[in-house]
Amino acid sequence: MAYFFLGIFAVVALLFVAQPLLSSKRYLLYLEDMFDFGGERKLDYLDAKKQVIQDNISDLEFEYQMGKLSEEDFDRLRKDCNRETEEVDKAIDALKIKREIEELIESEIDSRRKIK
Repeated sequence: MAYFFLGIFAVVALLFVAQPLLSSKRYLLYLEDMFDFGGERKLDYLDAKKQVIQDNISDLEFEYQMGKLSEEDFDRLRKDCNRETEEVDKAIDALKIKREIEELIESEIDSRRKIK
């Protein structure tokens, strides 16, 4: 009887520990947490993503020079990486523009408060 309860306890403990790993939304929670702290964190994330893509392009060029990739694969993968870099650049630019607009609005609000 004691082994039965011990077995049930072990299964419940295992499910409790494994639940975050089995959840399909675990990465979404991480991203929400990362982006909740404002644009600065998102900008850091996008800069890091851009650096990873640029590293991938360097790796592609190295593998192509070593003969591990065909020219077709190299061209296709390089185009994909360049397209992704452009998307990240657009997101970075949009975030910087948004930040500048918010700063202008805040400065205008501050100047109007000083007038009153």
